[in-house]
Amino acid sequence: MNVFDSLKAGPVFLIAEIGSNHDGDFDQALRMMDIAVEAKASAVKFQSFLADHLVLPTDPNHAMLKQLELPRDWYAKLKEAASERGLVFFSTASNTITLGWMREIDCELYKIASPNLTHLPLIRETAALGKPAIMSTGMAGWREIDMAVRAFTEGGNHQAALLHCVSEYPAQPANINLRFMQTLATAYPLPVGFSDHTTEIGTSIAAVALGARIIEKHLTLDRASKGPDHHYSLEPGEFIEMGRNIRAVELALGQATKMLTAGEREKSELYWRSLHLARDLPVGHVLTADDLSVVRPNDGLSPQFFEQVIGMRLTAAVAKGAPLTWELFKQ
Repeated sequence: MNVFDSLKAGPVFLIAEIGSNHDGDFDQALRMMDIAVEAKASAVKFQSFLADHLVLPTDPNHAMLKQLELPRDWYAKLKEAASERGLVFFSTASNTITLGWMREIDCELYKIASPNLTHLPLIRETAALGKPAIMSTGMAGWREIDMAVRAFTEGGNHQAALLHCVSEYPAQPANINLRFMQTLATAYPLPVGFSDHTTEIGTSIAAVALGARIIEKHLTLDRASKGPDHHYSLEPGEFIEMGRNIRAVELALGQATKMLTAGEREKSELYWRSLHLARDLPVGHVLTADDLSVVRPNDGLSPQFFEQVIGMRLTAAVAKGAPLTWELFKQ
C-alpha cells in the first residue's frame, strides 16, 4: 500500500510532529523517532525552513530560527532512520530550496503548512512532484482552502489531504471546532484529518472518533525546553498514551453493520431468559399466564412466544422449573 492509499483507507495515519524540536541535535531527533514507534505512529515529520528565506534579517527570531534549520545532510539520514523503524519520513518545505532537498532523497510524502496555504507557487511546485501532500488549513477560510486545493490539483495530481487546524499555540479546546473537519470531508473527496495544537490528548482521540484519517501532533522530550514549539507539544508518556488510545478507538469504531461476536453468542445462552414452568403441571393441562416464569438460563422457548403458548395443552407432565419447549405440545 502506497502512502496515499494509507491516507485514504489504511489505519489512522498518526504523525509525530518533531518539527524543530530536535534542537539541532541529530541524536535527539532519533530518540523522538523511537518514541513515535512506541506510540504506534505512522510517520515522523520535520520542518524544512531556512531563516533567510522565512523572515527578514531584522526579525527578532532570525537567530533562533537559524539555529533550528534542518541541515541538508540530515535529510537522507533521517529518512533512512525512519525507514528502519517502519516510519514514513517527511517534512514541511517552506521554500523551493528545501523542497528540492526533499526531492533529492525521493520523499514519498510532503506537507504544506498553514502559513504556506496561500503560497500558490510553492503548492503548484509541490504538486508537480507527483507525490502526495498533506495541507493544513489553519487561519484559512473557504476561499483560501479552495484556492490551495485547486492549485494543487490543477496539474493532475489529486493526491492531496486536508487537515483541519487552529493556528494557536497552544490552541484551546473551546476554539477547536472539530466538527468542521467533517464539513471539510463533505466538501472535498480527499482524506481529511486534524492537526492538533492543544496540550491535551483527548482532542485527537475525539477527532478519530469523528472520522479523522490523519492526526498530526507535536512531540517533545521536554515541554520546558527552549524553542518555538516545545511548550505546546506532548511529552513522551503523553504521546504514547495518545497513540495507544487512538489505536484502541479505531478498533472500537468497527463497521456500520451489527456484528455479533462469538463471546456475545456464548453469553446469550447464559444471560437471555426463556420460558420455564412456574409449578408442577399434569398431562392435558391448558397453560395460563400464571403457569409460566421468564428466567435464566436460555434453554427454553423465547419469551417472545409467551402469548402464543397461553391456551395450549400439555401432552406430557412437567415439573416446576422445567424449560418450556415445543416438544411438550406434540400429540
